[in-house]
Amino acid sequence: MNTDTPESASTDSRGDAANRKEQLSPVSLGAKLFQWRDFTPVPLILILLIISEPTAFSATLGLFSMIFGELIRIYGVAFIGSVSRTRNTETTGRELITGGPFALVRNPLYVGNLFLATGFAIYSGHLWFVVLTLGAFAFQYYCIVKYEESLLLTRFGEAYSRYMQKVPAWFPTHVPSLDQLEWPASFSHALKSERKTLAAIVIMIALMLTKTP
Repeated sequence: MNTDTPESASTDSRGDAANRKEQLSPVSLGAKLFQWRDFTPVPLILILLIISEPTAFSATLGLFSMIFGELIRIYGVAFIGSVSRTRNTETTGRELITGGPFALVRNPLYVGNLFLATGFAIYSGHLWFVVLTLGAFAFQYYCIVKYEESLLLTRFGEAYSRYMQKVPAWFPTHVPSLDQLEWPASFSHALKSERKTLAAIVIMIALMLTKTP
């Protein structure tokens, strides 16, 4: 026999709706996408390998974008050292990194990923695939960044809040010359850390070169 009163049933319904809304919030979605970020590109990669019809122009422009993206990643990883904001929730943000590329944008590694993803999409020779890739990238990383920012605000409080106010998330307000950039003491750790990414890029390029005219 159901003993719920109309008021209690209504309260439960509102609670369930609030829980569903919370699960669909950018922060909650970002937590899930963060855990699965190594696998979310797989559908786009499969589509790319199927539909790729590169021209000399799209292949050249795409390769330049990929190289630029990976250079940004290496530059960013060189400043993170052994502390990664993107490994898991236990290691995320043990130190607040604000030097090098992190003085220009808050998410330099993701900016590098943006150029990498765009480069592969451009290489395909299909404008619609570029638009699809950018849309998927924007959704995923908007949520992931919201999730990471919630962790960093909890961990660093006012210090990270001031950093957010000072440094843009994606696009620098100014682009310094090479001699004005802050450089790390060494790139050896960054190159070692990026071995898997570099290997994946080389394999993908090798597969796509088979379709290059």
